[in-house]
Amino acid sequence: MSPKRKFWTFFLCISKKSSTFAHFCAQKGQETVKKVSVIVPNYNHAPYLKERVDSILAQDYPEMEIILLDDASSDESAAILGAYAKHPRVTAFLRSETNSGNPFIQWQRGIRQATGDYIWIAESDDVAAPTMLSRLVAAMETQDAVLAFAQSRCIDERGRALPRRITAPFLHDFAIDGKTYVLRHLLGENTICNASAVLFRREAANTVDMAEVVQYRVSGDRLFWIRIAWQGRVAFVAEPLNKFRQHTQKVSIAAAGQGLNCIQDHHIYQQVRSLLPLTTYQQRLVCGYHWQAMHQPWVTPQGRECAMREWQKEPLFGWWSWLVYKLHRIVIRTQGTCSI
Repeated sequence: MSPKRKFWTFFLCISKKSSTFAHFCAQKGQETVKKVSVIVPNYNHAPYLKERVDSILAQDYPEMEIILLDDASSDESAAILGAYAKHPRVTAFLRSETNSGNPFIQWQRGIRQATGDYIWIAESDDVAAPTMLSRLVAAMETQDAVLAFAQSRCIDERGRALPRRITAPFLHDFAIDGKTYVLRHLLGENTICNASAVLFRREAANTVDMAEVVQYRVSGDRLFWIRIAWQGRVAFVAEPLNKFRQHTQKVSIAAAGQGLNCIQDHHIYQQVRSLLPLTTYQQRLVCGYHWQAMHQPWVTPQGRECAMREWQKEPLFGWWSWLVYKLHRIVIRTQGTCSI
């Protein structure tokens, strides 16, 4: 082990006994600290960049490399990121000549650059609590997981908290088989709603066909999480350690209005269904969720028509599946809810 790693392991485990990762080190007798590659893909998020990068540098986890990416922003992003480029934890600052128009091309570029054991894609408009990485690494190690994620608290453009209702099973920490997680939580609502809350193993990411992910410009994250979860266990930390920013410039909002997310979700659903058997009830829940999603007020009539045409290929798609889904959600709420 390098002198630097020895120092940081000793410092973390002795001087920060109250932290989760320090406790994990003490329990496991770890002599090494695994490295985390932090990828910051940015496009025109200058107002949020300083808070974002500072929250990464404030992490109590000692071993990380930071990879800054800018997708040809037209605002002051390049200057802000450039100011961090010489920081000892920043190993790369890569700026595209032209905008890719696809966030997952930036993910692909960052993953290729990463050298850590774990990868954290820290979206450029979000914020993390100082203990987030240490908590997620501890969850990964103790649960032998390929992916771990924390609860997210939603905030607005000014950083003010937005109400969010949480239901079972996301009220408490848990870890389950990844394929089970996909069936229960990734085919209807995408419960891994924000990459900034997620840590995953680089070796697992290297098996994912990113060329396929890039084809899904809107739902690529859903497909990526499915491909990762498929390889092992998924761990969840119930404490809201990530702040997920909501604002009108988000690509996902415009895409939802056009129905693109529902259309791409169906293509992904067809892939998974060919690999894993779904019960009739599970199929109704997935169809019902998407029926509801395409009838939200922000979806344009044209977007709704296109999404309906795609999902009507499913025999179980329709308002009756939506009713089954709504009743299912009522039952889930009886198991407990909370607001964060």
